[in-house]
Amino acid sequence: MLLSKRMNYTPINHLANKKNNSNRVILFTNVRDEKNMKEWVTHHLLLNFDMIYIFDHKSLIPLKNEFHNFSKRVVIERGAWSNPVKLPLMRRAVYIAKQHGYDWMLYLDADEFLVLNKFMGVKHLLQSYNFAHSLSINWLMFGTNFHKKDPSGLILENYTKSELYLDKHVKTFVRPEYVVNVTNPHYFVLAFPRRMLSLNLKNNTNQPAFNEWRIEYYKAGAYIAHHVYQSEETYMNRKIKLPTDDSGSKRKYDNGIHKRYNTVDNNDVKNKYVPRIKKMLSFYYHKNKIAVNTNTSQ
Repeated sequence: MLLSKRMNYTPINHLANKKNNSNRVILFTNVRDEKNMKEWVTHHLLLNFDMIYIFDHKSLIPLKNEFHNFSKRVVIERGAWSNPVKLPLMRRAVYIAKQHGYDWMLYLDADEFLVLNKFMGVKHLLQSYNFAHSLSINWLMFGTNFHKKDPSGLILENYTKSELYLDKHVKTFVRPEYVVNVTNPHYFVLAFPRRMLSLNLKNNTNQPAFNEWRIEYYKAGAYIAHHVYQSEETYMNRKIKLPTDDSGSKRKYDNGIHKRYNTVDNNDVKNKYVPRIKKMLSFYYHKNKIAVNTNTSQ
């Protein structure tokens, strides 16, 4: 049975009853001096996002340099916006997605990786919930793996300890044409709130930033791997030295980061995605090397 047949809703007007598509999907983020952006971008390209749009907020090394000759599906907009930047950039993201006719959009941070346990790609996921106007996906919190210094390699291969159960916090896919406001990094305000759904088919209108769903991560159809701390070194550089992008305030150093989220060994993400990410990164590396050699020989 189609999921849509199990829903019980009364359309408010013709827009609520409109037939929607799930053909074009765009991913947004805003970043500042992130080290692993090629890994993050490659991971989500492999999930079949049509476009990844990055707001580069004052990075010391402009991301346009790093992503030169990388992929036509990656767009970088650099700006010196004043903090807090998160909500204004999310509103801009909605405008961009509407302007270019995307069916769905998602706004993540650079320490959040979408993981699909039971779907072939992002469009398979969204087509399964085609009746929704937004779809919230729970976090799964990942720990430090007790690293003090940054290990070499990818985030997804070095940080494999997580919680067993999903966290209640969510990030939200949304159909941009139905967004009426952005007031929180975790969700979007919709014209038709009854179409705000979570992966387990709960309407989360009352608490849209949360979905209380106590389920083991491997039983969920999808989740967002949230690598909130990583190593102590990364934690200092990302979380302590820089102001927050949602409020502009400074965080206090937390001495207890190694005591959190290292509960179980979780190699699922590493085993499923890391070999493919490395293969794609190798392809782009050799592509750029050939391009450089060609240009210098002319």
